[in-house]
Amino acid sequence: MDRQDDQVDGIEVGDDGLGADTVPEIVPPALTVAYARGVNPGKWARIWSERRPDDELRLIRVDLDEQRAVLASGAADVVLARVPIDQDGLNTIALFEELPVVVFAKGAALGAEDTVGMAALADEQLIMTPLVLEWAERAAVLGFDAPAAPLTDDPEAAVELAASEVGIVVVPQSVARLHQRKDVEYRPIAGLPSIPVVLVWSQDREDEAVEEFIGIVRGRTANSSRRSAPTEQAAAPAPQQAARRRKAPKAGSTQGTAAGTSRGAQLAARKAKQEELARERRKKRKGR
Repeated sequence: MDRQDDQVDGIEVGDDGLGADTVPEIVPPALTVAYARGVNPGKWARIWSERRPDDELRLIRVDLDEQRAVLASGAADVVLARVPIDQDGLNTIALFEELPVVVFAKGAALGAEDTVGMAALADEQLIMTPLVLEWAERAAVLGFDAPAAPLTDDPEAAVELAASEVGIVVVPQSVARLHQRKDVEYRPIAGLPSIPVVLVWSQDREDEAVEEFIGIVRGRTANSSRRSAPTEQAAAPAPQQAARRRKAPKAGSTQGTAAGTSRGAQLAARKAKQEELARERRKKRKGR
């Protein structure tokens, strides 16, 4: 068989004598991290790559209704999730909180103040269902009319529509920043609670890769660990160091040093030698 026949669609034939195609081994990532839209996992991903350059960290973006599902299906090992999320059966670490904001066309009246009250939004067209906490409850208290069917469920498309003065978009601040445009503005909404962002993972999933990522998110250094073994190893030389300290001479003491090796001893010996030579010269002069 000619060498040009040794490849099938770019895959080399193996050397097992059976002519089997050698398919490159697909190595799964060491850890898959899902993150909600707008949440930025970049800092933690960079630290991971610095500490574990040989272990791939895969990032996947998910929508709110997918946050729990990717854990259940095994598509992700941990999720940087935005509340609300059903946390039953999950371990949770609170990370930070975001402000709810309203996005609108640049130059609109809503931009006159630094913050916008919910009452000012009563007559505005909601382009998509608000991605913030307690909107429906607060809107009912304020007597808002039932919202019309959302025009889209895609935040990026919603912001584009807001730029065209179709209506407003109510989202967490990080989502507004993610889709920021020159022809839109946003303001914090007064009277709505902040939106927590949390790290979640299954209570049944405890392994070294997950623990490493948790440590990175919590700010632990590369030398710190939740396991005690490294601490014990680091502490092992302590008795030897203590023994050396006990043997070390006190300040001003010549204990443990060879005679004449200190600077003071050398000067004293030199002075004594000079005095002895002077005495010998005087004796010689008297004997003449």
